[in-house]
Amino acid sequence: MLDPYKMVFVNVIGIILILLTAFIYQFIYPKKKVNLFYILIAFSITASISILRKGAYESGDFNIHIYRSMEFFKSLMEGNLMPSWAGNLNAGYGYPLFIFNYSLPYYFISFFHLLGLSFIASLKTFLFLNMIFSSIFMYVFIQNKFKNNIASFVSAIFYLFAPYHLVSVHFKVTIGEILSFTLIPLCFLFLDKFIEKNKTYFIISVGLILGLISLSHIFIAISLIPIIFVYLYFHNKNLPQVIKNSLVVFFIGSIISFYQWLPPILYKNYLYISSHPINFKELYYPNLIDLLFSPWRYGLLFQGPQGEISHLIGYGQILIIISIVLLFILKKISSKFKTVILTWLIILGVLIFMMSPQSKLVWSYMPIINAAGPHRLLIIIAFIISLLAGYLALIVKNKKLIYVLLLITVFSTILNWGQRRVIPSINDYVLKNNLPYSTYQGENHFYANTKWVDEKNPWFSKIPSSRTYLLNDTGTIKSSTITSTTHEYIVDLKKDNMLIENTLYFPGWNAYADDNALKVFPDEKGVISIDLPRGKYTLILKYEDLLPLKIAKTISLAPFIGIIAYLIYVLFKTNSFSRVLNRFQPYFPKFDS
Repeated sequence: MLDPYKMVFVNVIGIILILLTAFIYQFIYPKKKVNLFYILIAFSITASISILRKGAYESGDFNIHIYRSMEFFKSLMEGNLMPSWAGNLNAGYGYPLFIFNYSLPYYFISFFHLLGLSFIASLKTFLFLNMIFSSIFMYVFIQNKFKNNIASFVSAIFYLFAPYHLVSVHFKVTIGEILSFTLIPLCFLFLDKFIEKNKTYFIISVGLILGLISLSHIFIAISLIPIIFVYLYFHNKNLPQVIKNSLVVFFIGSIISFYQWLPPILYKNYLYISSHPINFKELYYPNLIDLLFSPWRYGLLFQGPQGEISHLIGYGQILIIISIVLLFILKKISSKFKTVILTWLIILGVLIFMMSPQSKLVWSYMPIINAAGPHRLLIIIAFIISLLAGYLALIVKNKKLIYVLLLITVFSTILNWGQRRVIPSINDYVLKNNLPYSTYQGENHFYANTKWVDEKNPWFSKIPSSRTYLLNDTGTIKSSTITSTTHEYIVDLKKDNMLIENTLYFPGWNAYADDNALKVFPDEKGVISIDLPRGKYTLILKYEDLLPLKIAKTISLAPFIGIIAYLIYVLFKTNSFSRVLNRFQPYFPKFDS
């Protein structure tokens, strides 16, 4: 049996077991309600279980993130707390990948690897846990808002089985998007807690989460900022106070992610895109058909035969929108919910418009943000529709309609609860051996290359036979110590000479003959060149972040540590274990007995 059919078979068996277990429990204990939170966890595991199959994914960015994780972890172990340079990528020439790529997911993957897991297992653990916790955090957010188990369960199921959520995890493996899916409900949970309690530490927590989302995917964080403002304003019409609180959130989020969003501005004149700008006219904007229907397997498969991706809103999700609109027309929505639901519908409409081709003119005024791709707004759309599903569960008295919508949502996505195929023979060893070639094969981060490279061959495809060579045969140079960011050589030259060091040139690489600084410059291929004086000495070639980036990293790290310390202090300041538990209690669901 082919892998996809095995996967679907396992998924169907999983659903049957979950429903059968719930039915038997209800039959044995007719006076007790089934614990919906546990059922949610069971659904989350079932929708994620294929992640744990042995091997690497056949499609998506799975292998790419393994390569990057290997380099990120290596740099961490060399003492670089906030890595910048990926030394073994790009055929060993390296490039400043981590200056421009999001970083937070790689810290989690590195942590799992530090615990003893392979890099492949570490990435799979990351994916698996994010699927579980994204549904848990959505459940907790709605539970805190509505104090209703059914509404919490419905919202969490819709969030878990949002098509773009499944596509991100199982097909694209876009780890920044995946972590954002997990963090967004936490952001709004803390917003609600601030609105309820008006405590400073909750609004600080919102800023912290926004900063973490920025370190996962800055496009999503930026897109959330106006929604956070509207959310605060809806619950507090005191505009100056709303502006103040929004600025606090924005400032904390920005300062924590300062080192992430500064580099494109700081290094813009040194980058490949400065001389080869992105053609924004070629960016993908999903049209209405793309959002409403997937073209594969009668609309039930969200990935095409060549790896194409559907940008479907979701069939159950569309029914939620239709149901809410019909209830508005029939005036079945109470005044208690009418305004807030209408507000969310308007936001939803704006986001859908901003994904459409008709929004190109608007995006032309935001080229840096637009480069990420408007289709990523599907993440926020999935969150909003899941929230609206919770409202619908509260409003509709006949729960059979809700159960039907749940079944449609779950079963219409069942072909997408796993990868098309995994390759068991691919392990860390195989990927590590291919790591130097991976950049040329597709790992490359387009925005992280330099303007000095050959425009026809911007990425290196062959590992150089030696790390260095001298233009004139007038001496010797021997390697001493080589790390990602420090290359040390023993030099003995009879005459002045020029050294070609097979490392991509980028501002921040400095050379020293003993303690004397030497000039470092790119050759015609963008490789480091150094004019060496005659004599015997130790040559040290070292990458050091430019001073503004060093300052940015310090500015980001110091507040992050300070906020974490402050929040821990708030939790434990009473020195009472029971008080600590009570502080955590609001974040966890209250179950019916």
